[in-house]
Amino acid sequence: MTSVRQDASSDMGMPLSRKRRLPLVREGDASGRTLEIFQEMKAALGVPHVNLIFQAYAACPRFLDCMWKAMRPAVETREFFQDADRLRAEAYTRTHNYFLVPDLCSTIREIHFSTGAQHELTDVVELFHYNNPLLLLITAMQLQAFEDGPPHPRSAETGAVHPVISEKPVQITEESAPAPIRKIYEDIKRTLGVSFVNTDYQALARWPDFLTMYWNAFKPMAFSPLYGESRHELRESALALASDLPNAPQLSVERMQEAGLTDDEISAAIHITEEFLDILSGLLLNVAFAKIALEGGNRVRTPSRTPEQMPKQYPDHPERAA
Repeated sequence: MTSVRQDASSDMGMPLSRKRRLPLVREGDASGRTLEIFQEMKAALGVPHVNLIFQAYAACPRFLDCMWKAMRPAVETREFFQDADRLRAEAYTRTHNYFLVPDLCSTIREIHFSTGAQHELTDVVELFHYNNPLLLLITAMQLQAFEDGPPHPRSAETGAVHPVISEKPVQITEESAPAPIRKIYEDIKRTLGVSFVNTDYQALARWPDFLTMYWNAFKPMAFSPLYGESRHELRESALALASDLPNAPQLSVERMQEAGLTDDEISAAIHITEEFLDILSGLLLNVAFAKIALEGGNRVRTPSRTPEQMPKQYPDHPERAA
């Protein structure tokens, strides 16, 4: 069959703006088999929330069911979590080595974040730093599953031991966000070329001051050619790792047609997968940036100076320096 994989070089730069609204089935609106699958996914990944890509897949319940039946045996292997660790480490290393990250840990202390708030914020960033590589690997596997999986499939035992995060983050949705947060959300969508705000940013918006500082610090990085190259390399790493995972899913167009999916439903599923492969490749870097910033950053911070230590800007006119 014709390959569904796009030329990876096409996403080296910033993505094109996407105006299309993404149909979603929220966890609170799910019922029946869809709700069961959502619960199974959370347990399999060890996360407390239903990720956005699965909410998008759920807009076509038959595809969600087929996808999860094919994907679950691979997700429950030890190799799956090991490969996600590799992607996580690559994203962190690239961000730390290639980009200047400010010290936002000191900054939030200076604006009097409580110790509890600092810990909660750190926990949220750690959640998505753990979560997103799992999603990128699933998305890469799913894209290859449309071509009926790897050429030489292999099997492995399931029942992998993995972290379990039970604290569900508070999210500030686009609909409920106050005007200043909505303004940042619009800038995020415009800058990243997406039609929706990812769960990560909605969770960070619980602390508006931090979201503002983070986004202002990160935004220039999003326009860097090196950022586009790093996204591309993470995408390629995910595809390479996915091609060698055991219990790899097989869900070709022919198999989906046999399961009763229409051509429009199949086309939508492929489009969602390609779109999230692109988005998640960048999101790993974006969250790594937040994590490093909360760890103290990687650039020297200019120390605060007292008025007596400040240079006189106008030595010939001392009254203007006052």
